[in-house]
Amino acid sequence: MKVTYNWLKDFVEIRIPPFVLARKLTLAGLEVISLEERDGDFVFELEITANRSDCLSVVGIAREVAAITKAKFRAPSMIANRKKVSTECCLGETKKLPLIIQDKKDCPYYSAKIIRGVKVAPSPPWLKERLELVGCRSINNIVDITNYILLTWGEPLHAFDLDKLSSEMIVVRRAKPKEKIMTIDGKEKLLDDEILVIADKERPIALAGIMGGLNTEVTSHTQNILLEAAIF
Repeated sequence: MKVTYNWLKDFVEIRIPPFVLARKLTLAGLEVISLEERDGDFVFELEITANRSDCLSVVGIAREVAAITKAKFRAPSMIANRKKVSTECCLGETKKLPLIIQDKKDCPYYSAKIIRGVKVAPSPPWLKERLELVGCRSINNIVDITNYILLTWGEPLHAFDLDKLSSEMIVVRRAKPKEKIMTIDGKEKLLDDEILVIADKERPIALAGIMGGLNTEVTSHTQNILLEAAIF
C-alpha cells in the first residue's frame, strides 16, 4: 500500500517529519518498507497485514496516524455541495436501472448511478500527480476519479460507457462455461463458472471486482456513464 505524506495531511494534523512518522508506524505494526522523497512530497510504502484491512486506504492509514501521534483526525464530509453541480449531469436520473443479482452470496450489495453528459478530458494536474506518486497511471478524468476514490476510501468503483451496453440492464452472475471477455488490458479471457461477472443482457462487460471489459471502456468519445460500487 502506497500513500503520500501530503495526502495523509488532508485528513490528519501531522506535526512530525516523514521519517519519524515512518518509524512510529512501523513500531505500531504497519511496517514502512520504503520511504522516498519525490516531487516535493514523501511516498510511504507500507506492508499491510491480513488483519488490518481497515488500513487499505488513505483514510484508514490517516486514522491510524491520528491514533499513534495523538493528532486530530479530520473526518471528510460526505455531503456534496449540490449548488455547484449540474443536477442532470452529476446527480444522475431518477429512473431505475434493471438489476439482477443471481446469487446474493456472490454479491450482497450492488449499486450504480447513471450520469449523463460527461466530458472526458485529462485530469487536473493535482490529481495526476497524486495518483502517479503512488504508482497509478493517469488515464482520464473519469477513470482517475474512480482510482482516487479507491485509494482514498478503499472502495472500488468502475465506470462503464453506458451507450456501449447492449441494453440498460445489469446482471451479476457466474460466467457460462467457455464464455469469453476482452478486458481493458487488451487480453481475451476464457471464463468458467468459477468467475463472477458483470453482464448486460447479452455478454459479460466486466470481471467482478477485478477488471472491466474493453467493449464498455470509457474513452474520449464517452458521453454517458454507469458508475458502479459493489461488494463482491
